[in-house]
Amino acid sequence: MRVLIGLLLACAAGACVGAEVYRWVDEKGVVNYGEKPPANRPSRPVNTDPGGTIESGPAYGRKFDPAGGRTAGGTQYPQAAAVPFVLPPPPAAVRGMDFDTYIRLQGGMTEGELLLRAGRPDYESVDSIRRDIVKTFYYFPTSANPYTTVVTLHGGRIFNLERIKKL
Repeated sequence: MRVLIGLLLACAAGACVGAEVYRWVDEKGVVNYGEKPPANRPSRPVNTDPGGTIESGPAYGRKFDPAGGRTAGGTQYPQAAAVPFVLPPPPAAVRGMDFDTYIRLQGGMTEGELLLRAGRPDYESVDSIRRDIVKTFYYFPTSANPYTTVVTLHGGRIFNLERIKKL
C-alpha cells in the first residue's frame, strides 16, 4: 500500500514540473499568466526553471562605471537612487516634576491620572514580577526643581512615591 501511495505522489509531482506557463496581455492591458494561452491573443511561454543565479554585487573582473552603474558585457544596470539621511529628533528636554504636582499624587491612583497630572516621565522602566507589570517613572531634577521623583506602579496603580534631592 505504501509503495502505491509513493508511486502516485511521484507521478503527481512529475506532472506539476512538466506544466508550461504562458504570458499574455488582455484587452484592458493587464498581464495574465496561465497554463493555456487564449486563442485570440498573442502569448509567449514563460521560463519557470529556477536554475538562474541572482547577482547581489559587483563580481570579480567586472568593470564599474560610477556614472552609470556596473557594466557587464556592454549591459548597463541602472544606479540606485540616493536615500536622504534623516537625523533623529533631538531628545526631549528634562521637565521634572513640580512640588505642587507631587503633593497631589496618592497611592492607588491610576496610571492615566498620573500621566494627566504630571505628564510623560523623563525616563520609564518596565519589569514583570509574578505576573504583575511593574512600571517605574522617573522625573529628573531641573535647575528650578532639584528633586528626582520616582513613581512605582504595580498593575497600573501608584504603589510607591519617592522624592530624592539630587543636585
